[in-house]
Amino acid sequence: MKKIAVVDLYFPSENEGGQKKIPVSDFSTPIKFEDDPEYEFGAWSMVIELHNKPNYSRETTADMYFLFCDSKEVPNHLLEVGKDFILLNSKTVAKGKIISIKE
Repeated sequence: MKKIAVVDLYFPSENEGGQKKIPVSDFSTPIKFEDDPEYEFGAWSMVIELHNKPNYSRETTADMYFLFCDSKEVPNHLLEVGKDFILLNSKTVAKGKIISIKE
């Protein structure tokens, strides 16, 4: 079942360990949940659908859900309000917090 989280995102600058260019459209990338740092529930990728392009402060909101949301193994229980996470590839793409869940 597709569970959609509404998230606050901050895209760190290159000096902060982030990427030189920040995404300005929808994308997918691996996620690391603060409360699952050892990937006990597996390594997963998320789809990020930006509500707006990031602002001057490199912040925006987005809808976020698991790329393989129809998988029986998808750890939807990790999508809870208040949870912190990092979106990453070779560098940190964004840091975020879940602010609500869409019903």
